[in-house]
Amino acid sequence: MLARRFLVVLVLVFGLVSCSKQPSAKRYELQGRVVAADSATRTLTIAHQEIPGYMEAMTMPYTVGEKDAWVFKSIAPGDQVHATLVVSDRAELQDINFTKGGGQSDGMSALRIPQPGDEVPNFTLVNQNGKTIQLQQFRGKPLLLTFIYTRCPFPDYCLRMSNNFAEIMRQLQKDPKAFGEAQLLSISIDPEHDKPAALRSYGEHYVSRLDPKFAHWEFASGSPDEVRQAADFFGLAYNQKDGQIVHGLVTVLISKNGKVAKVYSGNGWKPEDVATDFVAAAGS
Repeated sequence: MLARRFLVVLVLVFGLVSCSKQPSAKRYELQGRVVAADSATRTLTIAHQEIPGYMEAMTMPYTVGEKDAWVFKSIAPGDQVHATLVVSDRAELQDINFTKGGGQSDGMSALRIPQPGDEVPNFTLVNQNGKTIQLQQFRGKPLLLTFIYTRCPFPDYCLRMSNNFAEIMRQLQKDPKAFGEAQLLSISIDPEHDKPAALRSYGEHYVSRLDPKFAHWEFASGSPDEVRQAADFFGLAYNQKDGQIVHGLVTVLISKNGKVAKVYSGNGWKPEDVATDFVAAAGS
């Protein structure tokens, strides 16, 4: 009997310790204007006011909590939004209220969302081998591009993008012709830290047996200005706060002729679907 009581107490103690290690969610008031709404990925891109204690005024895509998914039945670009941004190991919008219309006279930035057919500028970057690369050199084959940074701690952000790219590589390997056309590029938005050696170390964790010579999947960064220009063109907002980069997510499929073919906002897209899109682009 005594042993049983001791076991119960021990379980309770470990339960309390385990609970105490769970990150407590922080809640922030968010007000802004809807720039884009994607019900498929449950994402709202919002040009919002400063969030005191968290980030400056900027435009970012945010995942909407499941209980608030109803907003996609009627919310639209230009609508004014008031919501709670809940941040733990991920960030999502909850308790959403919105009013229709409102125009763009609120003084907030408007993030440019790339459109299919847009010509991609010839951005210059430096890859994991310290080699200067330009986006123009990828022409002739489709290019799948995303943004990450190697110190990103959140599993639903950069880690998911890199894991998704690894899965896309595995999908493409099933078709030797498609794999031969494969061109993937992960651009770091942390150029001060993510020098070639850091990018190579990070990349090796993902390419391993898939692409050990980085022949099909490269990791690159560049000068802060060049990286910012690339991010702005592809519709990615980011900002450094207390040593951590607060950022959105965007992945772009670029056609053989160097034009935007498709944009995948947020983290809700599936690797197998993107792999299918890539194969279609390679065959077009």
